[in-house]
Amino acid sequence: MVKTLVVVISLSLTILSFGGAHAATISFKNNCPYTVWPGTLTSDGKPQLSTTGFELASQASFQLDTPVPWAGRFWARTRCYTNTFGNFVCATADCASDKVTCNGTGAIPPTTLAELNIAADGGQDFYDVSLVDGFNLPMSVTPQGGTGDCKTASCPANVNAVCPSELQKKGSDGSVVACLSACVAFNQPQYCCTPPQNTPETCPSTNYSEIFHNACPDAYSYAYDDKRGTFTCNGGTNYVITFCPSNHCCGDIYIHIGTIDM
Repeated sequence: MVKTLVVVISLSLTILSFGGAHAATISFKNNCPYTVWPGTLTSDGKPQLSTTGFELASQASFQLDTPVPWAGRFWARTRCYTNTFGNFVCATADCASDKVTCNGTGAIPPTTLAELNIAADGGQDFYDVSLVDGFNLPMSVTPQGGTGDCKTASCPANVNAVCPSELQKKGSDGSVVACLSACVAFNQPQYCCTPPQNTPETCPSTNYSEIFHNACPDAYSYAYDDKRGTFTCNGGTNYVITFCPSNHCCGDIYIHIGTIDM
């Protein structure tokens, strides 16, 4: 009887270990010379991850598990502080939750985004760094442990340095804290790829999106930039998301805490 019980328990543990849901590990690394506050958002109305926002000091790391399959996005907020009303606010990429956690709300553009679509059963993942909603800091997404192309998606450059004046978002000190996309700035079909220009043929790259592409050729520069901006990897991959991957971005642009001119 005892032997039978041991066998049943052992078999049950084996089934659990192999039949349980696999998790993909997302590692965050902050190479910026300032603190950032990453945010997370699960797509398609699915449950949010165990945390939807956290503080990440310069040179610090943090790990977060996602279920598989999973789709969503990550970003980093900058110049964050608690205002006189007790609300947590950020100069760029704020999620308007008034808290460090975003609680199911996305980032307010302009913001650099890391987008992941993680497949089940070791299938093909899709991932990218997107400037479709603009730029606020450099970012990269590097797969680990997968097979196939598995290249790094990255925007390592400081796009703020080449941002046209009509796309610039400035702080109260006059410094450029982020760069709007043309879609966010002008809300026109030729920039947003909305009707009647909602196909790849009718919504090609523009002079504005080419500025983003030239600065960051391995990032999405506009809505139909799939061929240049989408990356794939197979086989139960984990990912490292690095903020300021080149480790020399932006000087003290974000260190000063101030208000944003809207």
